[in-house]
Amino acid sequence: MQPGYSPTDMSVRDEQSPNHSLWHRWVNAPQKVGLRRALFQVHLWIGLALGLYVVMISVTGSAVVFRRELNLWLVPRTVVATPGVTFTPDELQAIARRIFVPEQVKTVTAPRRPDRSVRVSLEHDGRVVERLFDPYAEKDLGLEFPPLLRAEEWLVDLHDDLLSGLTGRFVNGLAGILITVLGITGAVIWWPGRHRWRESLVVNAPLNSRKFLWQLHSCIGIWVFALVLVWSITAIYFAFPEPVEAVFDYFDPDPTNSLRPGEPVLLALIQLHFGRFGGLWVRWLWVFLGLLPAVLFVTGFALWWTRVARRWLAAAARRGEANATQASAVAESGE
Repeated sequence: MQPGYSPTDMSVRDEQSPNHSLWHRWVNAPQKVGLRRALFQVHLWIGLALGLYVVMISVTGSAVVFRRELNLWLVPRTVVATPGVTFTPDELQAIARRIFVPEQVKTVTAPRRPDRSVRVSLEHDGRVVERLFDPYAEKDLGLEFPPLLRAEEWLVDLHDDLLSGLTGRFVNGLAGILITVLGITGAVIWWPGRHRWRESLVVNAPLNSRKFLWQLHSCIGIWVFALVLVWSITAIYFAFPEPVEAVFDYFDPDPTNSLRPGEPVLLALIQLHFGRFGGLWVRWLWVFLGLLPAVLFVTGFALWWTRVARRWLAAAARRGEANATQASAVAESGE
């Protein structure tokens, strides 16, 4: 150390040296980087703007995870077939008339396999209802499309297309782009520096402390960051598949290939989006994970409300009181 320089002086010189680049400062002390503060504002306002949408897409996504299983559980598609027994269309029609009100039976659709239930169309007061029956036991098996499945399909339409067809899917694609930005900016903001990142992976603040909501929001966000990116990127693909398909076609020299270069990655991302792998435990896990984006909005909104909005409202109230006091004083002086 040169005479006349203290360690503090040396540290100041080091911080001002060219070696302390933006990357170096972000890795070690990101809180002092101006870009991080700018990204915080981007993250904040995208989150507030998309908040209710994120809650809706999160809840409906979790609600439809068991879509396939519900169809199997609620609709009896198979029956116990009697070996050697087959039915002609006329025989199925006669069985249907014995099970249901004869005058209501309109059409009977024969299954392709003998162990499948038979669909019958019934008309009553101008309303057509599809039901299933077992021709061997001559038993009514219930509605082909029960109310719970109708509600499930309504949620699917809300989740996929916002009940608006291609327009809703287009909006979902734009939202997917914004949520991708939201996730990336959130990950950048989360980074606490290379000496503190491990402790930022868990919530260690007391429940009643001011830091608890921030730590909970940050911790959940970083743990589901990769999965949120999967959901948002695949949502973009579902809305705008043509550019992705064009890229696959460009890099595929042989159009007879069953899988184009890069396509297995896309298919894996789609499987991850829906949780279509593993067993039922994966579906339950996806139900839980699917609700976490909604929790992120709730905690983020609570942080904004307590740290920003409440101060705005308090300041506005004080200005209102001051203006009222000033107006009263002016009125009294005029008298």
